Amino acid sequence: MSSPIALATIAATLIALMTINAQAAEPIQVKSQFNADEIKWIQSKGNSSISGSAFLQLNEKEQKGCSGFGVELLPVADYSNERILNIYGNNSLGKVLMKNNPPKFTPDPKEYHELVRKSKCDEKNQFSFNDLPVGEYYVIFFIIWKNEAGVDDGGALMKRVSLKAGENSIVQINK
Repeated sequence: MSSPIALATIAATLIALMTINAQAAEPIQVKSQFNADEIKWIQSKGNSSISGSAFLQLNEKEQKGCSGFGVELLPVADYSNERILNIYGNNSLGKVLMKNNPPKFTPDPKEYHELVRKSKCDEKNQFSFNDLPVGEYYVIFFIIWKNEAGVDDGGALMKRVSLKAGENSIVQINK
């Protein structure tokens, strides 16, 4: 038979977990105003590039490469900075796993998701973006699939890159 203290501890833990899950389900209110004009420069043609590879560390022994999965270049701006900080805990390099219930946001403007450059990693876990304008970008890898139960599994990796004219920045993430 369990002691009253042990039962109280279990109850407190369950309440804390339910509170965390309820909070995670609520969208985060983004305080920064989305301004499409601030990031439209990503549609310009430049003479720089970003290439590289990514591997998502799933546990101590298992990793999954980005082969076949999407890669996005997101322009750095106040709105994207706030979202990235809430997802990854910083604005330079990060990882988030689907099992940790990544946050959702409000407002979530359609243009925010459209003003990006998109690609996929090839069979060698390599990607490249060419003809990029000078600027700061978040390179985001979406290594997400459905597991046996039909639930999203895997996660995302992020790295911030500052790109100069004529530069080929190489991004390699194993996190």
